[in-house]
Amino acid sequence: MTPRSLFAVIIKIIGIYLVFEAIIYLPQLVAMIGQYWRMMTGSSQSDFLDAGFFIVFALGTYFLILRYSLFKTDWVIDKLRLDKGFSEEKFEINIHRSTILKIAVIVIGAMMVIDSLPLLCKQLFSYINMSRTGASFGQNPTSGWMIYYFVKFAAGFCLVSANRPIVNFIELKRKGPAVNSTEATEE
Repeated sequence: MTPRSLFAVIIKIIGIYLVFEAIIYLPQLVAMIGQYWRMMTGSSQSDFLDAGFFIVFALGTYFLILRYSLFKTDWVIDKLRLDKGFSEEKFEINIHRSTILKIAVIVIGAMMVIDSLPLLCKQLFSYINMSRTGASFGQNPTSGWMIYYFVKFAAGFCLVSANRPIVNFIELKRKGPAVNSTEATEE
């Protein structure tokens, strides 16, 4: 593996991570825009244009970074000179595929736990404060987010703790269905 191909893989992994983050945060963005639209009905047009400009600017920057990290990786490597200054032309990496998959599953699970735990605690704290006022579970606006962050935390925890069965499942799907020896001899 050359330094250029190593950095290409790293940049593409960052791009794929951005795609997954977009999938997670896109429903929240749509809900935020809808709520902002309802709030802005009585406000001035300049406030609405300012907020719209910032939303479009943020989304444009996000998609520009996504485009360059997934589709223009060589350009990024050339501009940042990431492959310059290495004494060796090739790197020798002898790691089994299942070990790499295990590391990837653990890292993804850990990131999910790290991302969801503080937000789960915040929503739980808000839920406790709202329930003191007499609001039931269905009337409490934080209950939906609390469930969402709990499921995200539980999924991340399961990825970290049960990484071996997940890696075995991925490897099994990669290899395809096993051919029965009696069926192979009949053909």
